[in-house]
Amino acid sequence: MISARCLTTCDDDEEDNSRVALILGDKPVCACSLTLQMKGYQCLTAIHCAVETGFRHFDTAFCYENEKEVGEAIRTQIQMGNVSRENIFLTTKLWNTHHDPRDVRRICEKQLEALGFDYIDLYLMHFPVGYKHMCDEILQPMDGNKVQTSDVDYIDTWHAMEELVKLGMVRSIGVSNFNMEQVQRIIQCSSSKPVVNQVEIWPGFMQKDLVDYCRYNGIVVTAYAPLGQPDREMHSPIYFFSEGMRRLVKKYKRTAAQIVLRYLVDYGVVPIPKAGNPLHIKQNLNIFDFQLNEVDTRALRGIKPKDRLVKFDEVKDHTFYPFEREE
Repeated sequence: MISARCLTTCDDDEEDNSRVALILGDKPVCACSLTLQMKGYQCLTAIHCAVETGFRHFDTAFCYENEKEVGEAIRTQIQMGNVSRENIFLTTKLWNTHHDPRDVRRICEKQLEALGFDYIDLYLMHFPVGYKHMCDEILQPMDGNKVQTSDVDYIDTWHAMEELVKLGMVRSIGVSNFNMEQVQRIIQCSSSKPVVNQVEIWPGFMQKDLVDYCRYNGIVVTAYAPLGQPDREMHSPIYFFSEGMRRLVKKYKRTAAQIVLRYLVDYGVVPIPKAGNPLHIKQNLNIFDFQLNEVDTRALRGIKPKDRLVKFDEVKDHTFYPFEREE
């Protein structure tokens, strides 16, 4: 299990993960995270419920188009005395259309203005492939059915992000959807390494080699889509609705989501489930008072590998495409 002291700055003189701590009583950061891919009133109410429940790590992004609501709800909770800014760990991301180094500071300032804060705890490069910048409002510049990409090297983008740390605009920087070779190239070509790599991880798609590589290099792995995007009507993914999972639900008296989140925490990654339902928000945090035994852990580990869910197929021909290309 990752301790609370698991997110850091990229200062050259401090290579360990001890600079930035997310303190939440005796609860580790791993299971105290919420991704916010919702807008408007739903986003506002989800954050209010999450803060009051005990969540302190919130994950958003420029392309979610909800940074204004995220900042408003968190600031309201601070004003109400329910939490302090120092105990909130806020993550947002640099979108693909802003990879040009000349755009990085400008768009980060715009995001800070939307959030209503004077710094961001963790700023991630959302994807290694850059898109052509038309205007800030166009997230996917299209030419017919094809996304228009740019040839900006993510290394140049990373160097511009390092400047944000020096300016005090962000405390830590990292990446998302990067493969091992791309992370290694950043380490070799830069004065700092990513403190986080946020990637798709769920039972059936565990990315063990990537997780082991990041762990070896002191990089925290954040797991998005940690449940595998369950769809009850489609009965997908199969493992989530299986007889084996029903047995675990009955045995531990927990929901399937709680069992999976507990499993991922023990695996050593930081799951960031999406939740808007107040009951689900509370359940997602309530995973610290039970432990999966070794037999059940092995059973979950033995789930047959599946294909990734998030593929970015529209840019699979780009040089920096990070995933396996399907023939």
